[in-house]
Amino acid sequence: MVNNNLEQQSVLLFKEWFTDFVNTSSNLIETQFGLIPDTFRLLKNGELQIVVTDYVANGSFASLKANVTLYQESNYAYFIRNTDLKSGSFDVFVDEHSYKFLSKSTLYGGEIIISNVGDVGSVFLCPKLKKPMTLGNNIIMLRSEQDNLKYYLYIWFKWLYGQSLIQGIKGGSAQPKFNKTDFKSLPIFLPPDDLLEQFHQTVKPMFELIEKNNEENQGLRVIRDTLLPKLMSGEIDVSDIDL
Repeated sequence: MVNNNLEQQSVLLFKEWFTDFVNTSSNLIETQFGLIPDTFRLLKNGELQIVVTDYVANGSFASLKANVTLYQESNYAYFIRNTDLKSGSFDVFVDEHSYKFLSKSTLYGGEIIISNVGDVGSVFLCPKLKKPMTLGNNIIMLRSEQDNLKYYLYIWFKWLYGQSLIQGIKGGSAQPKFNKTDFKSLPIFLPPDDLLEQFHQTVKPMFELIEKNNEENQGLRVIRDTLLPKLMSGEIDVSDIDL
């Protein structure tokens, strides 16, 4: 609830600044997004200072099958999937060889992750976990080379214009999906650098608090998952505890 409130505050701020344009007195010009200030830049995603990659960027399906092994018990690195990001519980791992083979999609935390197969358009900020991390399948990762782009892009793709644009490029009869090439061709607009930096510095404390709360929740899950089996098996005796 707290995290949701914090994120909604950042979304409302985004709308004020970049939909209602309350922080600019520039002239408005007509674009495919409607009227926007003439100081804003119209670009394509592929022109942004970001890295866009995915699981299959690491090799052919045959080489991935031969070199990547998934584990249900703890191992060298987390294998981050869409379902894990939704639940906040990370239970699939890869060994060190697999992790090194998947070097083109290594995660460090803070990347924007978007589902591009099945549940198309789910958007997350990658958490920072206690082990190395690598990107799972059926999702793409965006890593900004310009730090103040991260939260702007996250809100753009999750809550604003980016959602409808992503839905517009999905195809597939059996299972909805989109590819990286089409994604890179999607349009976007950016505010001037000073306004982008101002927005970044304003919402950054909100997202840092969200991340801190997520880390605490993850720690509690680990404690729960460690203690519960021992309680159930009787390995830990709590019969003498006076409640």
